[in-house]
This record gives sequence, structure tokens and C-alpha cells, in this order.
Amino acid sequence: MFKFKHRLFGSHPIHSGKNNPEFDEHFDLHGQDDHYRFLFEHNPLPVLIIDLDNLTLLEVNKAAVEFYGHSEKDLLNMKLTGVTYATDANLLEENIKKIRQDEPEMQRVWKHVKKNGETADVEITGKNFNYRSRRARLLVINDVTNSVKAEANLKRINEQYRLSNERYNIIANATHDLIWDWNLETNELYRDPKGLLEVYGVSNNETIRHINNWLERIHPEDLQDVQETIFDIINATSQNIFDIEYRFLGENGEYAYIYDRGYILRDNNGKAYRMIGAAQNITERKKLEQEILDQQKAISQATIDTQEKERTEISKELHDNVNQLLTTTKLYLDLALSSPELKDELVKKSSANISNAIAEIRTLSQSLMIPSLGDLGLVDSIEDLVENMNITKKINAVFVCKDLVETDLNDNQKLALFRIVQEAFNNVVKHAEATLAIVEIKNQNDLIELMIKDNGKGFDVLNSRKGAGLNNIRNRVYLLDGELTIDTQPGKGCTLVVELPLHH
Repeated sequence: MFKFKHRLFGSHPIHSGKNNPEFDEHFDLHGQDDHYRFLFEHNPLPVLIIDLDNLTLLEVNKAAVEFYGHSEKDLLNMKLTGVTYATDANLLEENIKKIRQDEPEMQRVWKHVKKNGETADVEITGKNFNYRSRRARLLVINDVTNSVKAEANLKRINEQYRLSNERYNIIANATHDLIWDWNLETNELYRDPKGLLEVYGVSNNETIRHINNWLERIHPEDLQDVQETIFDIINATSQNIFDIEYRFLGENGEYAYIYDRGYILRDNNGKAYRMIGAAQNITERKKLEQEILDQQKAISQATIDTQEKERTEISKELHDNVNQLLTTTKLYLDLALSSPELKDELVKKSSANISNAIAEIRTLSQSLMIPSLGDLGLVDSIEDLVENMNITKKINAVFVCKDLVETDLNDNQKLALFRIVQEAFNNVVKHAEATLAIVEIKNQNDLIELMIKDNGKGFDVLNSRKGAGLNNIRNRVYLLDGELTIDTQPGKGCTLVVELPLHH
């Protein structure tokens, strides 16, 4: 690009009548200095001369014609606003006003429009001078469209990078996971500091930055599985996702249970070069799983103990009652054969004993057999239990049912409620020394409430030996997600309340 020296074209200045040093130089492309004319025409950058008063284009060079796509004639019939993008028009007026008043012009990138409608980002440098008695300005146009696009693209990439980091930090802060990034080429691992401390119990990633340092903290019993899993996934051709559990040694000297999962990134040849993943501390979950397992074992043991006790009770009932009745009956019948004079009386006693044995066996069978609740129904089955208790004339049993909709209960709930009443009645008969027992069952909001109350001698819940009967009731309530409340004390009777959630 050419630069002006002291004077432009010609040896005699043409003054505008204004005392303005900016216009003390004159420029006449049609003057005698062909050298400057040549520089103007052949400048590789578009060059314009404009009238500062009305912004008309006075002269354009060949590069300007090629750049804007208009013919020289068309350009010379246009104003500078004709090649200025509409959004820059107001700024152009403001800038020209500054130039006219000898104020510093705006330093910015302008947007110009070509004949084909394309826009270009341009930087403009200018110089004021007199041109054929006019206040004029020479403008050199520098197309910086590619630079502006490159800068905009760089800003976009930087913004994407910033947003990516921001999202990463948000994810890292919003989750209890440890987010990690493993460079397989350097064997170095990056981990977010917050997750590093919460999941691994390690405060400084530098101590386990290299994969070998990390492997040293894996529990010896889990190390081989971890190494094999990593080796297999890195060398796989189709699998890109893995997960594994292991124990990791924290700075407190304790092992934490970790659930880790990752994703492999591969190049075009299928070679793994990066792995990204997340790890969770599942120590509490493992403890809870062990507690549940222990509880299930306890329930199983309680069930076995209950079954063994039931077998013992059955054996005792058969031996002490039914067997004694049948043994006595056999003696009566043997005696009747040898003593004809006592035959009628002995046969009568034998018949009575057999009837009693039949009743004992029926009672024993009812206590063992799963009731046909589907046919008889829960309410009728409990009424049967109450009626059988009243037949003994030892205890007055009362059953109250309020607004119970049996269809709200599933079969497991019906059977559990029946067995709980049955077990409670057995306890009342054997241990309570009660004269009155009340059974009440009702709907209570979204719960079924069963209450069994007696006026017996009661007991100390904390210090009493936990029998199989109460354990059996507790287990049934627990398995149905219910709640059991026992209100009793010595000499005050006992109230047992069971609440089961309704399952529709």
C-alpha cells in the first residue's frame, strides 16, 4: 500500500479557504504526476476517494472495482453508504462527523456489501486532503473477513471449551461420583478434587496420578480382577463400556467399597487412547446389604426354630393327649373282651375317648392347615377362631370388624393377619392367664389395623425372653412392610397392634 509524503500530485496546493492543516495537501489524479496515479490504480488494496461533505465516491481504483463487483461507472455514481451495510450506516454518519470536526475516528471493523449481496469485514485507514477544491478523504480498504471469521471461530471454540469445563464442574459438584479421565498414552489419571476426597478418601491426586500408584491401593484380593478387567477392555475390539467393584485404600487406612464404570475412546484403528468414567463409594450400601443378609438369615433361623417348636408341640399333643386317649381306649376294649359283665360300660367309655381323640386331632389339624381364606374369607376365618376359643369356656373372646374391605388385601396379607391372630390366641391361652380377649380389625386411612387385647398378667417386653410366637409375628409383619406395637407391663394385660399398608 502506498503512503503519502508531503504533497500528493502537483506542486501547487489548492486551499479550501479553511485554516485546516488536514486539507493543506491537494490531490489531483488528473494532474501531471503519473507516478502517483500509477500507485493509486495498481494498489493491491481497494482505494476510494470520497467527498467528506456528501460521501459521494470521487475516485476508485481497479482493486475496488474487483472487490465490490460494481463497474467503475456505477461506483462513481454511488455514495459510501451504498457499500456500507445497513447496520453500520448510523455509525458511519457518526464517524464522518468526528472526522469533519478533526476528532479521532472510530477504530473498528466495518461491514461492507458487495454487488452480489455478500458482506465483507473491512478495516479502513484514511487521510483528509483537498481534491479539486473539495474536502475529500482517501480510504484504503483492508479485507479482514477471514481474520474476523477465524477470531469468531476461536471465540466460539473457547466458549465451547469454557462451557464444557463449566458443565464438567457442575456435573462433578452435582453428583457424589468421582469423575475421572485416564490418558492411556501417558498412564496418567485426572480426577476431580471433590469426588477424589468423597469417594476415594484421598486429598491429593498426585499421589495416585499414575495408574501404577492407583493399583497399589487396590485390595490384594480384588487386584487381579481389576487388572484383568482393564486389560480386557483396552484390548477388546467391539466392547467400549465396563464396570467393576473393588476395595480401595483411603488415607485413613481403611478400605472403601467402590463401584467403577468407564467408557473407552478409540482411534480409527480401534486402538484405545483414552478412558473416561465415574466411581461411586458404595461402602454404606454394602453394609446395608450385609445387614439385610444377616436379617434374612435371622428370619430363616427363626422360621426353622418355629417349625421345630411346632413339631415338638405336635409331638407333645399327640403323645400327651391323643396317644393317652387311644391307649386308654385300647385297655377298655381289651378289658371288655375278658369281662363280659363290664362290656357295655367299657364300650361306652371307649366311644367317648375316641370322640375326644377325634376332636383333639381336628383341633391340631386346624392349627396346622393353611386356612381356605379364598373361600371362607378373613373375617369368617377369624370368627371361627373366636368361636373355638369360646367353646373352651376358659376365655371370653370378642371379635369386632369395622369397615373392612377384604378385596383391598392380597392373599399374603390375609394369611399373615389370620396367623397373627392364631398365634396371639395361643399365647393368651398358654401364658396370659386371661379371662377376656378382644380382636378388632379395621381400615385406617391407607392401613389395615389389627388389635388384639387381653386382660391377662402381662409381661416386661424388655426383659422377657423372646419366644418363637412373638418372633413369628414380628417376621410376618416385617415381610409385609408393616409395623408392630406391643403395649404391656406386668399385671396390666397386653395390647398388640399390627399395621399393614394396603397394596392395590
